Amino acid sequence: MNFSEILVTMEDELFRGSKSRYVWFFGGVFVFLCFLAMHYGTYMSLLFPNFEGIPYSLISYLVVLSIGPFIIMITSFDIVSSEIETGSIRYIIPKVHRSSFILGKFFFLFLVFISISSGIALISLMYQYSADNVFQFKNTILFWIFSSLYLGCFISIFLLISTLSVNNKISFTMSIVFLGILIYFFLQGHDTYLKYITPFFYGIENMSFINSFSVKTGYLRFCESLFSMFLYILVFLSTSLVAIKRRDL
Repeated sequence: MNFSEILVTMEDELFRGSKSRYVWFFGGVFVFLCFLAMHYGTYMSLLFPNFEGIPYSLISYLVVLSIGPFIIMITSFDIVSSEIETGSIRYIIPKVHRSSFILGKFFFLFLVFISISSGIALISLMYQYSADNVFQFKNTILFWIFSSLYLGCFISIFLLISTLSVNNKISFTMSIVFLGILIYFFLQGHDTYLKYITPFFYGIENMSFINSFSVKTGYLRFCESLFSMFLYILVFLSTSLVAIKRRDL
């Protein structure tokens, strides 16, 4: 693993890869859907009767929670499998370490969706100011942190699936099945350990922080939530690194 090689892989994806335009397009669709949700936030505010004013940060976060996993799946299911299917990975691997290749792919997607989360957060701030003439920086920053990590969890999941697949069809099918399993585990595992292995659980738990966060009473839970999501990303990303090293390319 080499930092310069990771950076080269990221730059190649961002500025020269055809995948970049595809990812940015669906990222733009994602931002537009969040914009629509905030624009019609008056109707969605009925879901939050205890919130003063229209909760634009929470509305945006609900869109991220519900639509984000599918946007991530569409943009990342073939991030590695397409290279394997076409054979182009055989020309890349001799030039960079396999671990640098995977990390470069991950950070490319993570950087894109951090940027998208930042754009959504800025739109949220604009709507907050237009409605209340005040910027709710705390809620917006919490939204940005949690949405970025939440999407990062799914990036690491679908990156692993793409690394294990030999072509795009298998990768797409496995991604749909695995996402369905995660949804099933979350719905069925409310009172069991199953909920802890799904990003949905951590994403929904974080809604309480965006709604109301107190440093005195919620700091420990806040740190636990951040650590859990970082650990989730680390586990799947590490598994991807192990898988690519053991694959016969």
